[in-house]
Amino acid sequence: MATFMGNPIINVTQTTANFFEFVVEYTMQYSQTELGFPEGFAHSLALRESDDGEIFGGGDDDLINIRVATFRPTSTVETRKFTFSASAERLGTESGGEEIYAVVHHRRNIDGIASQTRSTAIFPFAV
Repeated sequence: MATFMGNPIINVTQTTANFFEFVVEYTMQYSQTELGFPEGFAHSLALRESDDGEIFGGGDDDLINIRVATFRPTSTVETRKFTFSASAERLGTESGGEEIYAVVHHRRNIDGIASQTRSTAIFPFAV
């Protein structure tokens, strides 16, 4: 079964006063058999804001969802990347700083198969 090698890594760059670029990378290990799966694999990403420890937290906020994309790995160890931008307005869910993280979903591309998930570390920043 394909397995995550470590946790995904999130990098954030402020490109203008009101926009940020995100790059999330993760590495998977596949067996030789999995390289030949005709249906391939699927992955998606959810960007979330952590409310852990907040007085009025109530639960983490969903900020952005990157749609499912399908692919076929070509190597037994493969690093994949999500790159996307977001406005400060979209990222600002509370006053003060934000604590964001990404959750990568990875699965065999067959209906009904549950995704494996792995989260990045929390990335603190101010918007």
